[in-house]
Amino acid sequence: MHKISCKKWVVLLIILFLIVIFLLYLYFEGGKSYKSSSMIIEIEKKEHHIEPGKYIKMWVIGSNANDNSPNKERYKIMIEDSRIYNLLEEGNEYFVSIQGVKKRNQSEYVYTFGQLGLVDGTQLRGEGKIE
Repeated sequence: MHKISCKKWVVLLIILFLIVIFLLYLYFEGGKSYKSSSMIIEIEKKEHHIEPGKYIKMWVIGSNANDNSPNKERYKIMIEDSRIYNLLEEGNEYFVSIQGVKKRNQSEYVYTFGQLGLVDGTQLRGEGKIE
């Protein structure tokens, strides 16, 4: 009879452990929302910030090239690979697939490139840096 009681405690502890893991997952991942889009984007600005010896942040700001409205949405897309950053030029159009993540305490999405190509079909590749 003592062994049955011991087994019940082990099962109960395993169930409680799984519940705690699930709640921690919901706390850290549940507060995120995701957004993705594919479009032809016109690069309006290229910007970067350098902390010497620490890191470099690179990003472009662009909008949907096919949207002519004055209030069109602008996207700030973070770039991890400096080779991709150097290939992009202000005023040019690119076919992109972007993914955005917004954490619970952020007001805006942080976008990264999924796919990047020239409008004529040439493919470029790179990973975005998520802050």
